[in-house]
Amino acid sequence: MDVFWIPHLVTLMLLHQTMSASDTKEVIGVLGKSVTFLTHNTDENPAFWNFGNEPILTVAFENPPRPLFYKDEFKTHFAVSESGRALTISQLRMEDAGTYSVTINGKRSDFTLQVFRELAEPTLTCEAQNCSGGSCSSSLRCSVPGADFGNISYTWRVGDQTWDGSSVVLLVNETSQDGLEPVTCTTRNPVSSRNFTVTNLGELCAGALSSGQVGVRAGVGVIAGILVLVLLLIFLMVLWKSKGWTKFPLSQPRPADTGATNDYTTVYAEVGPSQQ
Repeated sequence: MDVFWIPHLVTLMLLHQTMSASDTKEVIGVLGKSVTFLTHNTDENPAFWNFGNEPILTVAFENPPRPLFYKDEFKTHFAVSESGRALTISQLRMEDAGTYSVTINGKRSDFTLQVFRELAEPTLTCEAQNCSGGSCSSSLRCSVPGADFGNISYTWRVGDQTWDGSSVVLLVNETSQDGLEPVTCTTRNPVSSRNFTVTNLGELCAGALSSGQVGVRAGVGVIAGILVLVLLLIFLMVLWKSKGWTKFPLSQPRPADTGATNDYTTVYAEVGPSQQ
């Protein structure tokens, strides 16, 4: 097929960009994977694909489709199928998120793409533990390392009990930590779900400090600080007193050296005529 229609397609594309969208579809993609936008418009006219206000390609209604890309780098990142009615993005990046549109015969369809990273395995830690009277209360935290996950929801499961929500901390009360049932934390985001299970909560919280231990350590720290301050004050007082009691001889004015004065004194005398 000749390409004489290309200038006309460009003109039509610019005109169609000003038209309002007839429908919008939310699409979620996974970082590093691929996603496909499909329009159900069966009109046998050229399709104009755009990313925001930037044109990606134009393609006539034919099989196999022969797209005209507006940038060479688009050729390895985008592909068309279904006679130009489907656009596929491969090796998704975070910057690919945004609004894509296709215009066919004056009718435009929008696709809003969100890109998320798949979740890593969560980590379950015991932040604190209080034991008294044969029962223990443990504070557990479920966390996910990394970023670009979107909104993460947390589900806790202890035995047959389940807690849903966004809380990353769970407070567990048990009369016997050794006999506690497995604790599972499940994390979910729009593209993945991961979980982690602890079968022995007693071992997990073995190194955790109780609130009493935290208080004791804090008290010891305060007492140590006070002792250091007291010792420093005593040292300064002793040093000050030792300097105050030291007697230093005061310098006295030296007596006048008469001899030295005579050596340097000139005496003038008036001598008259001798009396015979």
